Amino acid sequence: MLPVIAAADLINLGAQRSSADIYQRDSTRYAPVNLILNANLLMQKLQTQGENVAQATSPGWTFGDAPVGGSPLISAKVSWPANSYTATWSASESRWLLSQRDLPDLADSGKQLGPTTFVIQKVLITPSIYHDKAGGITPFSATVGIGTGYILRDGKSFAANWQRATAQSPTTWTLADGTPIAFAPGQVWVALTDTDPVFTRPAPSASPSPTK
Repeated sequence: MLPVIAAADLINLGAQRSSADIYQRDSTRYAPVNLILNANLLMQKLQTQGENVAQATSPGWTFGDAPVGGSPLISAKVSWPANSYTATWSASESRWLLSQRDLPDLADSGKQLGPTTFVIQKVLITPSIYHDKAGGITPFSATVGIGTGYILRDGKSFAANWQRATAQSPTTWTLADGTPIAFAPGQVWVALTDTDPVFTRPAPSASPSPTK
């Protein structure tokens, strides 16, 4: 991967080069996933070096009111071979509370992580050419093209279609009839998966007893 990074229009500030300058160890985690980037130190370093920082482009999402319809949803579980995430709707907080491997996913503050919009994007996932020294393969998720998925917002799921023309293009989402679907204002999490999520929905309301 290093030759690919070197050939790209990127500045390599990986931990193997700048670990003491912009990274720090998190004592609550185990190596090698305890190395945390300090974004403030990163920006200071770039300014000192006189480097230009590219501006982020729009991911292609729009924010606004929920579309008509949708299916009421209690939770959605997305699984991969080595991990799983569950998004559970909180009406009191108006967001999807996240759990990782069935345990609450917490910030350092103790607050449970959770977005207002949770996107489940169905993609083709295959082994990439990259791997670690232990032989673990880095998966490749094909996010260019067209596909299906679900937009979770406001306690409902909406079946949707995604489209992305090139790697430089934004990803757009539409309903089955081609109408663009807006995300709920706030934080967005995207899960790339090649398997269908497991949805837990409210039990149907009991029908009233017939009367004579």
